[in-house]
Amino acid sequence: MSDDRSFEGKTLLITGANRGLGAALVEAACARGAAKIYCGARDVARFGSALARFGARAVPVALDVTDDAQVAAAAKLGDIDIVVSNAGVTHMVPLLETTLAGARATMETNFFGPLRLVYAFGPQLEARGGGFISILSLAALVPAHGAELYSASKAAGTMLGHAVRGAMPNVAVSLAYPGLMDTDMMRSTDFAKTSPQEIAANILDGWASGETALFPDLHSQYLRDAFVARPAEVLTDPYALMRDALLRYLEAKS
Repeated sequence: MSDDRSFEGKTLLITGANRGLGAALVEAACARGAAKIYCGARDVARFGSALARFGARAVPVALDVTDDAQVAAAAKLGDIDIVVSNAGVTHMVPLLETTLAGARATMETNFFGPLRLVYAFGPQLEARGGGFISILSLAALVPAHGAELYSASKAAGTMLGHAVRGAMPNVAVSLAYPGLMDTDMMRSTDFAKTSPQEIAANILDGWASGETALFPDLHSQYLRDAFVARPAEVLTDPYALMRDALLRYLEAKS
C-alpha cells in the first residue's frame, strides 16, 4: 500500500453521503484537501443544494449499495483512491420479534452492500495503493440489547474488513466503531451523543495516522478499554461490557 495516508489531492467515494455521518465525512474530507469526493446516495435529489459549498469537488452519484447495476456503474468512474463504506440501516427489533425478511434486508445493506463495494472497487484500489474505510458500530463488537440482528450484520462487516486486509495487501484498511452519535438513526435515544462532525474528523484522522481499528468518540473508547481490561467477558458476558462502558460514558457526559 502507499505510504501516503493523507487526503490531499485524493479522490474518495463516500456511500450514504446525503445525511448524518456521511454528510459529515464529505465535509471532513474536503477540509483535509481531497481533490474530489463522489457522494453516493440512493436518491441524489435529496442533496438539494447541500453540496454547492464544496464546488466541483463534491460530485453526487446515484448509488444504492444493494443495487448491483449502480455499484458496477460507480466502479467505472475509475479514479477512486479511497472508498468509505458508510451506508447502512438500523434494525432496532428484539430478536424474538424479528422476521427473516427484516434480517435479510439488514444484511443486504450492512454486509452484502460493503461486499459489493469490495468486489467492484478492490482491483482499482489495489492498483492505486488506495484505502478502504468501513464504518461499523460498537454493536459489531458486542450485541446491542433489542437490536441483536443489527449487531450481527455489523459483526459480519467486521469480519469482511479483516478479510479485505488479508486479501488486498496494497489497500490500507481501517474499521471504525463509533458509539452513540447524534444522527437520525439515534434520534429516539435520549442519551448524550457525540456529533457526527467530531466522529467524522476522528475517523479520517485515524485512518491518515495508520490506525486499523478506529474508536472515534468517548463512548467507543470506553468500550475498547473494557475489552482490553476484561477479555474473558468478550465471550462470556459481552452485554456487561456494553452496559458498563455506557454507564461510564454517561457519567462522564453528565
